[in-house]
Amino acid sequence: MSGVNVQKIKWWAGLTLAASMVAVAACGASSQDGGSSSPETSSAESSEQQGQGQSGAKGEQDQAGQSAGQPDVSGIPDVVAVVNGTEITKDEFVPLFQTQFQQMSMQAQQSGQPVDEKQLKTQTAENMVATELLSQEAEKRGISISDKEVDKGLKEAAEASQMSEKDFLAAMKKQGLDEAAVDSQLKTQLGIEKLIADEHGEFTVSDEEIGAAYQQAKTQQEQMGAQSGQGGQMPPLEKVRPQLEEQVKSQKSTEATQKYAEKLRKDADVKINV
Repeated sequence: MSGVNVQKIKWWAGLTLAASMVAVAACGASSQDGGSSSPETSSAESSEQQGQGQSGAKGEQDQAGQSAGQPDVSGIPDVVAVVNGTEITKDEFVPLFQTQFQQMSMQAQQSGQPVDEKQLKTQTAENMVATELLSQEAEKRGISISDKEVDKGLKEAAEASQMSEKDFLAAMKKQGLDEAAVDSQLKTQLGIEKLIADEHGEFTVSDEEIGAAYQQAKTQQEQMGAQSGQGGQMPPLEKVRPQLEEQVKSQKSTEATQKYAEKLRKDADVKINV
């Protein structure tokens, strides 16, 4: 994951395409030799916390199933959640759940603890509910996304994943999203971006915030260098300032999106079945 350049992707916790992009980008990075470390970190990595390992025979079964890279989806209901009368179906839920499971499994290999599938199912459903609430609000405000904007978003997503658009779409298809689904998710994602901009206005970044982000990235770079034994120095601040500014703006957008989704949730009619 350290070699993935994600500054061109607008990251929001809970967005389905963003979660899928994390897995796609990870696959793209692992296929390359010696990619340089990026000063950005994926919010998807920090938004999910792994549960405690299970004991006994059930824990051994979980570990055996997870070593195969496949979660248990047999008990997922046909309707995972209902948000203000709109259903989130199993067919919509499963590809995202499987993608997030694979991402968590990669992290679990380092910790030695199995992924808490029950917790991950709940978190995935909550994320999809938040996305649906935000999408509904964007629709209420008459926010629309043009085909040209979707095409631009697809191009940026492919570039950020270090792939051509063709390869990116092929990788997304392996994650359970065909081209039509990718376009739909991008339209939702971009609509939510416009919604948050409409709600909060332009996010600004101070020199102090840029400096703090640089120091954090520098520390992470040093830690990764020490672990890999390859060393490497952080580029000068001015050289990476645009990327850091975009990172801080994305973090602020993520926080604002989370808070606004929580606000919408208070007045919403939501039922989750997992």
